Amino acid sequence: MTTSSPHSGTRSSAETNVPASDLLDAQAHSVAIIGAGPRGLSVLERLVALSAERFLGADTPPTIVVHLIDPYPPGAGIVWRTDQPETLLMNTTIAEQTIFPDSSCSFASLDAPRVSSDDTADRFGPDMAQWYRDEGGTAPVDATFPSRTLYGRYLRDAYARIRDTAPDFVKIVEHPTTVESVVDLPPVEPLGHTSTDPETVPPQLVRCEDGTAVIASAVVLAVGHIPSAQTEERARLAAFAQRTGGRYLPQGLPAEAPVAEVAPGNRVIVRGMGLNYFDLQTLFTHERGGRFDPDPDIAGELRYVRSGEEPRLLLGSRRGVPYRSKPICPAHPRSPWPLRYFTRENIALLAGLDDLDDLDSDRKAGARFNDQLWPLILADLRLAYYSTLSRIRPEAFAGDPGQLREAIAEAVSRHLTRRTWQETHPESRESAEAHAGDTDAAGSRQHEAAEAARQGRVTREAFAWSEIEESLVPDPAHRMSLHELLNPLEGRQFGSRGPREANSLHEWMLDFLRTDLHDSLAGTEGSAEKSLFTVLWQSRLLLKELIVAGHIDRVSIDMEICGWFESFVSGICDGPPPQRIAELLALAEAGLVEFIGPDMRIEANPDVAPQAGTGGAQAGRGGAPTANGTAYAVGDPLPQIFTVTSAQVTGGITGSVVIDAASPTNAVSRAADVLIHGMVERGQLTPARLTLDDGREKFLNGLALTPRPYRTIDVEGAVHPRRFALSIQLSSVQWGLAIAANPNTNAATLNDSHAAATAILDLI
Repeated sequence: MTTSSPHSGTRSSAETNVPASDLLDAQAHSVAIIGAGPRGLSVLERLVALSAERFLGADTPPTIVVHLIDPYPPGAGIVWRTDQPETLLMNTTIAEQTIFPDSSCSFASLDAPRVSSDDTADRFGPDMAQWYRDEGGTAPVDATFPSRTLYGRYLRDAYARIRDTAPDFVKIVEHPTTVESVVDLPPVEPLGHTSTDPETVPPQLVRCEDGTAVIASAVVLAVGHIPSAQTEERARLAAFAQRTGGRYLPQGLPAEAPVAEVAPGNRVIVRGMGLNYFDLQTLFTHERGGRFDPDPDIAGELRYVRSGEEPRLLLGSRRGVPYRSKPICPAHPRSPWPLRYFTRENIALLAGLDDLDDLDSDRKAGARFNDQLWPLILADLRLAYYSTLSRIRPEAFAGDPGQLREAIAEAVSRHLTRRTWQETHPESRESAEAHAGDTDAAGSRQHEAAEAARQGRVTREAFAWSEIEESLVPDPAHRMSLHELLNPLEGRQFGSRGPREANSLHEWMLDFLRTDLHDSLAGTEGSAEKSLFTVLWQSRLLLKELIVAGHIDRVSIDMEICGWFESFVSGICDGPPPQRIAELLALAEAGLVEFIGPDMRIEANPDVAPQAGTGGAQAGRGGAPTANGTAYAVGDPLPQIFTVTSAQVTGGITGSVVIDAASPTNAVSRAADVLIHGMVERGQLTPARLTLDDGREKFLNGLALTPRPYRTIDVEGAVHPRRFALSIQLSSVQWGLAIAANPNTNAATLNDSHAAATAILDLI
């Protein structure tokens, strides 16, 4: 039985005009999609489209009721709400979003000819670029970073299209509420008899916060980002701020954070310099009346005009620098880069497979990333870098740049022909040597493997290559240094943070930001460093395919790809639009931003102590000293309760507010929401486990799931035939989960939705 209550701005089940009798009759064919953002919307689209294909010609098609359960409007959800500030931008371009499949999808008719975007939109629905043009948009779709509200409007219209084109026998019911639990109803078999046959497994009861109860024959968990339990250190900071009169804002969506609590003049310590930070930067400047004007003297740079409402931002993170900005602008839209060495053919050759295109084949490559795949990616990176450098700075070479290309090709050829399974799987070799009695050799190999793991094999270059590179590119400033890109502040020490001071972190950061900005504005063809963006972007797409298909060793995915490569790619590919770096540079020059340095450490300011009995701070106003020192800073109405330091910069700085802008881990074991936390506690869901090479087990962040269509697995190892999970919780079986599907890429998210919808309809 289904009940619901109205909710402002959305439609309740009563408002969808679905008769109660229909709902009661359709319990055997009801689907609950929990989470109606882009992932849930994609599942709905596939359910509607496949239902029409499968049952439209039937004399008596079954009535299928799809319950969309989300406190926010279907499509946009919470992240892409259409009422958030227009100044908040997406991190991808208009051309990179779609909800609807296209002819590139593997489930589309494989023998159908490629069709135009207009024909694809007619067959499935428009991607965001087509929708934008249909709405009268004129900005270049491959070079424009849209507002989040614009994407939200696309998702809203996509939902309306799906709903309005659904066949009559598919009923869509909106429930603007939050799910609190999913209960497995008692089985109908005789006592003592259990079955996992989908035909006999009972439906599930979905209980909601507003009292709604939905009986569903299938449940899809598409909950996206969920709250995470605070670490002990974060909880300690929050408690200290509450006791001493400061502020602590935990991890979360910046657009949902109580930033209004941050007053003008507050000294705000921001931990994290990724995308969440740039949202905060926007909310504290654009949204408080500040203005960025073009710098009349330097093309591409800005000057900031204060409103007087801004706080002072103190920025730090683990690496101490923001992600590199994307080299995408109207003059240089993103374009694909054909990989020459990291290809499916070379991976198949390494693995001894005839063909890697059959992703459903039982034979898997079992590739190790560091030893087998990374050398191929590295070769493509070197080729792109030095090809670009030879074109824009031929004077950097002491000889023919073609010698470097020859060295790269030779290194790849040797890698492909000489790398054996034993060489790339040292634990297998150690086992064989130990079995043969050569325990010293096994121990030596094990030590080498441990040392390589400690070094990371991340960006260190082979000696032979370094010799050739140094002879042809004598100036180290012109050589490709991936290690410098990954950790540009490593090994540097600064004597101060102030502007126009000797050996100052501030001056180094201005140079760093200015260089990154102008490299981005030059595009991938005008900057050797930015040419790496396209290689890593394409490499990540192929890696995602290989991981979904099971061609990469699971331990290697966790320890190597997620262990270091993910952070490296994010630092180069997942940064903000160039506009945001220009704004950060302008704020730093205007004196509103101060840089903390890498490996920042936040502690209680010893000059501030809680005042007994009041919960306030024991301090004087206006910078007046107290018994413990000066607890207030000029211009900040709150006490300076926090001190933050970096081991690479002399001295510390104080602040009254801490904002955790780092992205949460999204580990299901740390889930702090009612639904997922409760299901994990009851054993209905469980984190995935990984057996490491030494036999130890490790819990992963994502859920334990079957292969696609991703049915859930409980704590006892039992598969639930009528419960599916998508979205962020797929991290145990996928890598680099996208917010949305990219058009014309055979997107994994669309294939996930298609597989889940197919499995659900097979239950009917």
